[in-house]
Amino acid sequence: MPDLLSHERDDRGVHTITLRRPEVRNALNPQAFTELTEACGAVAADPDARAMVLTGEGLAFSAGGDFDALQDLLDGDREHAEAELRHANDGILAIACLDVPTVAAVNGDAYGGGAAVALSTDFRIMRDGARLGFVFARLGLSGADTGATWWLNRLVGPGRAMEITTLGAVYTADEALSAGMVTRVAPDDGFEAAVDAFVDRLAGLAPLAVRGNKRALAGIGQRSLAEHLDLEAAIQAEAISSGDFREGLAATRDKRQPSFRGN
Repeated sequence: MPDLLSHERDDRGVHTITLRRPEVRNALNPQAFTELTEACGAVAADPDARAMVLTGEGLAFSAGGDFDALQDLLDGDREHAEAELRHANDGILAIACLDVPTVAAVNGDAYGGGAAVALSTDFRIMRDGARLGFVFARLGLSGADTGATWWLNRLVGPGRAMEITTLGAVYTADEALSAGMVTRVAPDDGFEAAVDAFVDRLAGLAPLAVRGNKRALAGIGQRSLAEHLDLEAAIQAEAISSGDFREGLAATRDKRQPSFRGN
């Protein structure tokens, strides 16, 4: 079976993972999640990685679950279904646990599990005209799938998350932006340039500082204020000890753009 995604790295240290099943609107199946997990592992193993972009080939970001894969779940028993769902969850965790900033370039419609995959990234840039749909209810499924309820709870709050997943809400790009589910909306004719400009800005930031932000925000709800302040002190001390901090101060004094190296 051919690869279901491509993985490229440019000289900025930006990794781009592209879902490559345009004939089925980049629907997700077990192989796609296996490849996604492996690709994220390669990003994590790159000491010079600066960012990761996830996008889709063709007109859609991802239509969600592949119908053949869904039929396989229906034909099997509950144990099989749970094993396959946990396999998909490995892909979600692989994205969410990356130290580098992650961006979903939502080039077209993202539905169901595809929408959840998009929400698992740190930033989401959505093409004007694309739609974000949590349509599990239309199939008789719970919205508790591939992290959808987790991300929605964090982004829009529990009450709104309940409404979205229960009613199978579909959002335009502007509606998703207003609800806080996406970072920005880019026009159709300038989408790729807008994504590249945003990622270029990320790639130019101090890597230790960005990774520190992710560490601080991860699991914040499970820490007391005192515990969190201790963590912040450790993270900031690491940044202060870095060459990037020296470069940042020097660049500020010299009134020039800093050149951060990640050390």
